[in-house]
Amino acid sequence: MKLMRDSTRKKRDFVIETAMRLFIERGFENVSVDDIIAATNTSKGTFYHYFKSKDDIAAVIGDRQTAIVERWVRQSPASVQSLESHINRLFLDLAADVSGYPKLVRSLAALRMQNENLNRKYKEQTGRLYDALMRWLPEHDKVSLLISAYTGILSKWCTTEGADLEQMIRSEFALLWAGLRTSEPAGPLSVAPHPKEEPVMKIAVIGGGLAGLTAAAYLSEEPGAEGVLFERSPQLGGRAFTYEKAGFTLNYGAHAVYGIDRHKLTTLEKELGLSFSSKQVDKRRVMYEKHDKITPAPLDFVNLMKTEVLSTGQKVRFVGEITAIIANIHQLRNYPTLGDYLAESNAGEDLKELWEHLVCSNFFISPEDARKVPGVVISEYYNNLFRSSRPVNYVLGSWAVITNQLKRKIELSGRWEIALQEGIDAIRYEGGKFVLRSKNRELAFDRVIFAMPVQQVIKLLKGTAWEPFLAPYESNTATEVMVYDVGLSRVVARPFSYISDMNNKLFISDVSATDHTLVPEGGQLLQGIAYLHDEFVSDDDRKAYLEQRMQQMERLFDRHYPGWREAIAVKRVSKKAMVASVKNIASNKLLPVQLENVPFLFCGDGCAGKGELAERAFSSARRAAQLLLKEIARPVPV
Repeated sequence: MKLMRDSTRKKRDFVIETAMRLFIERGFENVSVDDIIAATNTSKGTFYHYFKSKDDIAAVIGDRQTAIVERWVRQSPASVQSLESHINRLFLDLAADVSGYPKLVRSLAALRMQNENLNRKYKEQTGRLYDALMRWLPEHDKVSLLISAYTGILSKWCTTEGADLEQMIRSEFALLWAGLRTSEPAGPLSVAPHPKEEPVMKIAVIGGGLAGLTAAAYLSEEPGAEGVLFERSPQLGGRAFTYEKAGFTLNYGAHAVYGIDRHKLTTLEKELGLSFSSKQVDKRRVMYEKHDKITPAPLDFVNLMKTEVLSTGQKVRFVGEITAIIANIHQLRNYPTLGDYLAESNAGEDLKELWEHLVCSNFFISPEDARKVPGVVISEYYNNLFRSSRPVNYVLGSWAVITNQLKRKIELSGRWEIALQEGIDAIRYEGGKFVLRSKNRELAFDRVIFAMPVQQVIKLLKGTAWEPFLAPYESNTATEVMVYDVGLSRVVARPFSYISDMNNKLFISDVSATDHTLVPEGGQLLQGIAYLHDEFVSDDDRKAYLEQRMQQMERLFDRHYPGWREAIAVKRVSKKAMVASVKNIASNKLLPVQLENVPFLFCGDGCAGKGELAERAFSSARRAAQLLLKEIARPVPV
């Protein structure tokens, strides 16, 4: 082993000491390598000289615990008064070593389920503890029980405000030893038999957006299930809510569907008996504006040949990249992020900019965030989209056509209640049931599906035993855009269906050019979208930025839709509208539909699923419902 110089060791120990302080104060998941570098005033190169990642620093805790175990196991039997007191001393010493930082212990416990490196180190540490105990107490079942008891006490302690870890071990180990001391063999477990008739499973779905409606619609077809769909607001649909004003139908969520022939919505249409029509955006009328020059967007071979966004050589390169994505062999999928791929790509700057702009457009994010989208996410998304024969469609009549059918299906079952304007304020586990409390009542359920933004789930579960398992998702950020809707009393201009300003990263869709059902006769509905970044020095800085984005949007309207201001019949500006509750970038984590050690199911656009935006909501909701339907069909035997 290479010896470390004293000066080097001191620097390394200082980094460890500082990082541990930050972990203790903020929680492991809320401290980045950059935070540690800033706090220690070192360089990135110095940090990575000492450590492969911040996981290596967290492993110091495990190393200290292992050192305690090794000192314990080396003690001479002659110095030990009793086996029981000797084992108790070990667990009390292990507890004393971590008793000062419950938040860090809780963070690491939750992160082990997501981080293979941390999980592997924890298993190694537990293995050493097991081997050490077996040398003094060579009975597998008793040793396993001791370790399980200690792990359970540790978990309970770090999630209980102000708890005394040493006192918990002393009191609960006293009860444990009462059972371990007996020489009587363990008898069979006494279990009450199931009643002859299985009760109906009562299910709560919290959230009445696209995901919640979809999950409840699937479950409403099962006679063995009944439940309540809770929605805090006065209407269903969530961000897909639609309302009418002066003859115009406005969507809070754009009802454009990408790759509808390969979209999960087509699966729902068949399985739930939905009926809707859609119309494809005219690809020949989709334009990009770059440096005050308008050119066709390279959405297919014809437009690619016409576009002036790329040179001839770069067009050939782009065709090759599309072909590789369709064949699922593009190297992009092997890169952590789009930024990493572009940094190593030898493509021209215009082609790199096009890739960045495409990701901005389809993921509704700023260029800074576009470069943070994982390569595999982009590769899978465009593999699906490029293979579609209908890349961009609008659901005719807006999302209300879908949400109204899902609502009717739920109500017609007769076994489900739709509770509007009833939010859930608290949840607890009591008597084998999950008790949900709203403003006016408490109801008990067998299972719960959260169909709401991850941030709201974390807030609701704050202070419960399940909170630590949501810790890896606590810092997730949402995708937000500026939406500028104008309903015009007449058609002021129709030069194209869609114009994207590549310079300023914003676009305008002539929604009524594709979906005529949204406007009164002779009217026109335009929707402007501006991608937003979300890092600001101050609130004044944020306000100035949003004002600037609004002015850029209005100038784009002025350039291409002259006279629009005088023809406004309806206007709505949402300066920060949520598109997706979790931005699909490398620093965020999509919540799994089923999370280990958590008894709930999750669905929505912030959950793991197929595609992006609404498709993730549909697919995750379908998956959540399927898991419960299997459970109802095949009850778990006792």
